[in-house]
Amino acid sequence: MSDVAKKKRRTGSSSVQFARERQVISPPDSGEDRMTSADIHTIRSVREEEPTFDQVNAIKDHILCIYISLMWHGGKLGIACYNVDTSVMSLMLDVLETDSFTFLKRVFRQVQPVCVVLSTKQDDRLVSVLKSTLNTESTVDASNSDGNQFLQFLPSIDFSLDICKRRILFLDLPAMPKHYTESEKTIYLSSLVPFENVNTIRAAGGLLKFLEKNRIGVELEESSVSVPVIDIQFFSLDDQLVLDDTAFSALQIFEKESHPSVYKVGQGSSKEGLSLFGIMNRCKSPTGSKLMRLWFLRPLRDLDILRQRQEAIAFFVEPRNIEAVSTLTNCLKNIKNIAYILKRMQRAQATVNDWQALYKTAYHAMYIRDICRQQSQKIHIFQKITSTFSESLYQVATLINRIVDLDESITQSRFVVKSNVDSTLDEKKRIYNGLPELMTTVANEELNELSEDIRECNVIYLPQIGYLLAIPLTETLKSGYEIPGLEFKFITNNVLHYKSARTIELDTVLGDHECDIKDQEMGIMRKLQNNVLQHAKSLMEVIDLCAELDCLLSLAACAQENNYVRPTLSEENIIKIEGGRHPIQEMCCSPFVPNSTMSCEEESKIKVLTGPNACGKSVYLKQVALIVYMAHIGSYVPAKSAVIGCIDRIYTRIRSMESVSDGLSTFMIDVNQVAEALRNATSKSLVVVDEFGKGTEMVDGVALLCSSLIHWIGQGKACPHVLVSTHFHSIIHQHLLPQSPLIKYMTFETLHEDGELLFLYQLIEGHTNSSYACHIATLAGQSKEIVRRGSQVSELIRQNKPVDRADSIDSDAQIKRNQLIVKKFLELDLDKDNLQSFLTDFVLKVDTGQM
Repeated sequence: MSDVAKKKRRTGSSSVQFARERQVISPPDSGEDRMTSADIHTIRSVREEEPTFDQVNAIKDHILCIYISLMWHGGKLGIACYNVDTSVMSLMLDVLETDSFTFLKRVFRQVQPVCVVLSTKQDDRLVSVLKSTLNTESTVDASNSDGNQFLQFLPSIDFSLDICKRRILFLDLPAMPKHYTESEKTIYLSSLVPFENVNTIRAAGGLLKFLEKNRIGVELEESSVSVPVIDIQFFSLDDQLVLDDTAFSALQIFEKESHPSVYKVGQGSSKEGLSLFGIMNRCKSPTGSKLMRLWFLRPLRDLDILRQRQEAIAFFVEPRNIEAVSTLTNCLKNIKNIAYILKRMQRAQATVNDWQALYKTAYHAMYIRDICRQQSQKIHIFQKITSTFSESLYQVATLINRIVDLDESITQSRFVVKSNVDSTLDEKKRIYNGLPELMTTVANEELNELSEDIRECNVIYLPQIGYLLAIPLTETLKSGYEIPGLEFKFITNNVLHYKSARTIELDTVLGDHECDIKDQEMGIMRKLQNNVLQHAKSLMEVIDLCAELDCLLSLAACAQENNYVRPTLSEENIIKIEGGRHPIQEMCCSPFVPNSTMSCEEESKIKVLTGPNACGKSVYLKQVALIVYMAHIGSYVPAKSAVIGCIDRIYTRIRSMESVSDGLSTFMIDVNQVAEALRNATSKSLVVVDEFGKGTEMVDGVALLCSSLIHWIGQGKACPHVLVSTHFHSIIHQHLLPQSPLIKYMTFETLHEDGELLFLYQLIEGHTNSSYACHIATLAGQSKEIVRRGSQVSELIRQNKPVDRADSIDSDAQIKRNQLIVKKFLELDLDKDNLQSFLTDFVLKVDTGQM
């Protein structure tokens, strides 16, 4: 083999080895030595947040981290909230609030904050109510995940009106143009925030101070990074149907199901169990599920909004629209949590997955807009999407698609810019991609100038060090590393590394191309990021409307699958349900027997239900309440037809939510629930009472139940809709309630055949005489002897007869026994007969039944 051939072979091995070493060595060194602050944030986010975007979002789906600030002054209450998950501040305009703080309690039940911020000079009455709320309600915990106490106090100076105004005016909202002057920013924010609402402004300013002081959401960031506020929104509770926690639990609207493993309890592993929300939540996007939960937590009384939702559901359930529904559903699967992505962008922590999710969201949102434009604009959601999904959405999607090379970014796990975006960057990439061929040529030239005993050399590149000539260690070089014309640098793995004139020239001409490329791409990413943040408000509106569309499609899918009908929403005070069904119970038993309900001023507004145990009374009560509730979230209802008036509140006495910390007995809890309905129920309220009074002595229980019903009867037209089930039949038999057109007695139809009781589950007018408890006990597997004895005792009590011991003989046998003893005793000759033997032989035999 000629020397030229040998050199070509050596050169080929050099090229292969260079490529292998460049891939293994260069990236780690480059990342460590030339790291910018943006790189650090990006790498930290990739390392720390190993779960994917969807997994992280699913974990946070049911955990809302909300901080709330209150200011109560001059009889008005101002509230400001901050959601750590979305970085959105929500304000509620000043409202009148009394010493009972009823409105504030409603806010707490729905917002469920993890921390409340107050002024040190706040009224003691408000503080005491908050402390009692903390001790008695399960909506909040004693401390949040960071260990902070539920109530946090700041100096009163932090709630000064002027200081709070300045804090709000200094907010840097992403949607605010960067070129605005201070006066223009003031005008811009004044158009968003009503500064005339003094208490709200003071609450918002105090909340901002607390967030910055405690670094909420940015605990691990540098002090220069402020708490992000992406948007300012407003909320109100004036138009809502009110339910308390007891009602939500009793009606099984929500039902948490913990992980079966005790080791995973409390780690966010709980999921929705068998509940109304679990059945009806068919949302495809995480934001849709969150909004659906808010709809369920905040049922509305605004008939216009409810009818708009019904119109949308009616459109989606039409068979001719199935293609549009299917396309919209598939698009919604790709809608991600934009608020979470924008929050990461504001902190310069956006990952490749974030850019991919943002592009998918913008692309599919445009697709949704195009579909909605083709549909009838009479549907309110289509009209809003058509007008709101502006060209900014198209601009965001176009910029990302034109600039970001998503496939290559995923491969390299970093932000990669496409070709033809920046000519300078393209030139650097062209040179960088041609380096292997150039370095092979340089290695050939260097090898030709080296001595013959050196049969191999490579040109490699190390960041921060530059280009080096790598020569394997030979026997000749072991005595000394010096080679004429080369500068020795270091040895590793039996490979000597040198600097030569050509490698120094490569350092001068080419430089650190890999780091330069990454730095330039990071600069392009920051410009793109700032451009996207300029459209933050539009993107948030897009996500909100997509979430609303997702909820409506979910309600439509549930209505179509379960044969629900559209209820008629009426301004009149009426509840008319024909063929109503329980939406949860019908999933568990088949067939389900429907029942009707009629309650209005012309008909009886109070229904007293009696009937055997397990005949369906409790299910019926919940069924009516759930149908009314579903109508107030805009959903279709499980019935043949329904006319639902505008109900202001649903009161329940069905389930006793007991707790050791309450210090209340079960009966006391029941009384409190009924007392709240007695105090506050109006003519448009629905009161559902299941077996009130059973927790105490029967006479007292009957008296309390009757007095409650008489109180509502006495209200006349102001009487609420009342459904009561009871086993106190003396109410009817002893005529304890006055005769009134407001009250009607109902029962469930049963059949008796051959001593067996058959439930028909059909509601009819009338009442029952017995609860048939012994029959139910037999069905439950109770001993026949015990059931028989129970029947005997029950019958004796009804007849006001004495109850004898189970092992004693009855009264007729006792009389015959006594008569026989007296007769034999009179026949006894006391002079001749032995009295001892008489008592032993006769009386004892009579007692033992031997005679």
